[in-house]
Amino acid sequence: MLYLSKVMANQKILSPAMLKTFEQCRKKYFLQYVRNIRMPQTSTPFEKGKNIHAIAGYFLSGVDITKFEKSLTNEENFLWNKLKNNEYFKNSPFKAEFSLNFRIENFWFGGRLDAIVKSNKDYFILDYKTGSAPKDAKYNYQTMIYLIAASRYIKDFETLSFVYIDLKNDQNVVIKSSPELLTEYENKLLKSAKKLTGLTENNLPTKNENCNCEYEKICF
Repeated sequence: MLYLSKVMANQKILSPAMLKTFEQCRKKYFLQYVRNIRMPQTSTPFEKGKNIHAIAGYFLSGVDITKFEKSLTNEENFLWNKLKNNEYFKNSPFKAEFSLNFRIENFWFGGRLDAIVKSNKDYFILDYKTGSAPKDAKYNYQTMIYLIAASRYIKDFETLSFVYIDLKNDQNVVIKSSPELLTEYENKLLKSAKKLTGLTENNLPTKNENCNCEYEKICF
């Protein structure tokens, strides 16, 4: 089951960002995803990543990107050329900029993938990072959710790997899936999801005086 239309309206689809936020700070999770409070953030640090993701998505979808390339800043153009010449990005496009969802027991998980490319029956989930790849990439929530989602969506593959393309540090971080690893991921995600149940304002931790996230001023 992979389609959003099949998700009950009152069920949240747990994204990598949601699970990571809960792991880091239950109070921030409560404010952002339970109370649905969105705090303003400066967009400048995110524009570069957005533009790289957008042009990559158009490129892999077969759109003429000549005009888009001309609109890039020098730094963005430098990163875009790095990505274009990446060994994994050069594989045949399968699908770009799309969402996948799946269920484990009563919990739904999902997210938006940058791209999936392939070489014969070897498939690669690509995630472009204009910053650095996560330190523990193998057990990052993106890795776990996207590998499970893609394995259920593609089904007929010989190999399936998750590739963080770290443009900042010029490296690829590759995690190759296996039935055993996918089972381990499912168990970890289920354990994390169960921790979310029963979360209320009454059982949140007290405010940490060292907190400095965007919710600091309304934290209680």
